[in-house]
Parts: sequence; structure tokens; C-alpha cells
Amino acid sequence: MNFIRYFISIFLLTGCSLLPIEHYSKSKIDKNIQKLSAMISSLDKRVDRKEADDLATSSIYYALELAKEYRVVSPPLWHNTLVNIGLRERGLCYQWAEDMLLFFLKKRYKTLKFYFVGADIGDYFEHNGVVVSFGDFKDGIILDAWRNSGNLYFNYVKKDKYNWKNRENIYKEIENRLKI
Repeated sequence: MNFIRYFISIFLLTGCSLLPIEHYSKSKIDKNIQKLSAMISSLDKRVDRKEADDLATSSIYYALELAKEYRVVSPPLWHNTLVNIGLRERGLCYQWAEDMLLFFLKKRYKTLKFYFVGADIGDYFEHNGVVVSFGDFKDGIILDAWRNSGNLYFNYVKKDKYNWKNRENIYKEIENRLKI
């Protein structure tokens, strides 16, 4: 009985709001695309501008598509609860990162590299994301669709609040899915 009271309290206190693609204004999306494209282009002068534009556009829209597919509710930890108790099928941070990385790898960019990264690996609040870079992942940009429930978060790895670690073994597993 206490569990039911606890569950209802959590539900009432955290709220539960679906974030459809229509929730985001076109001007805000366009501004984020321009900002992300400029950040990607700034990684190295050899980054292809068309690839930077394509990645910025497709990553922002794909994150919103995943939010719709996952039937995301906000905040992300509440959505995790729904996944963990079986009321949603997907939407944990590692699932966002896997789906995003697979999407990027299918595009076969020539001047951009991708990394599957994790923070606080092995801890209860482990977090995962994707980094785009021209070289080393530490010089790249974190692309985190989970953090804002499908509204793509992006920042330079060195400026982000998480201490990211490269998870090359998971990257290779995801890369192998393309070969099957």
C-alpha cells in the first residue's frame, strides 16, 4: 500500500507532459541548427560545411522524432521510471545514444568522427551520449538527446558538466549492427 501512495505522490509531484515536435518553435529549432552547425564547423577547418549543416539539422530533428517514437514524458528521470516499470518500451539514455549513433553512422560522414561516451559508468546514475569530433572525442561536441527529453542538448565536451569517457566497445557493437 505504501508503494502505491509513493507512486501516486511521485506522479502528482513530477507531472507528466508529452513533448511533441510541435512544442518546439521553428525559429528556435532553426537557431539551434545554426548554432550547432557553426560549432561542428569550428572543430577543424577541414570539416566539410555541408556535413556540418546536415549533421546539425538531422540530429536535432532526429532527436525530436525519437521523442515522439518513445512517447517521451518529462522530466527524463520520470520517463526512465516508466521504462523501468514497463509502461514505456524505450527512452533510457543509452537507448537514445545507441539510436542516435546508429543514425549518424548510416549517413557515412567523411570528415566527422563519432564516439559513444559514458559518464559515471557503473554508477546508478550512469549517463551515456554521443560525441561528434574531427579527432579525439575530448575535442568534440556532446550530443545528448535524453537530457532535455528530445530537445537535443549540445555543448563542447570540455565545457559539459559530465566527465565523459570513450566507450569504444559499445561503439564497435553498434557499428557491427550496420554490417549485419
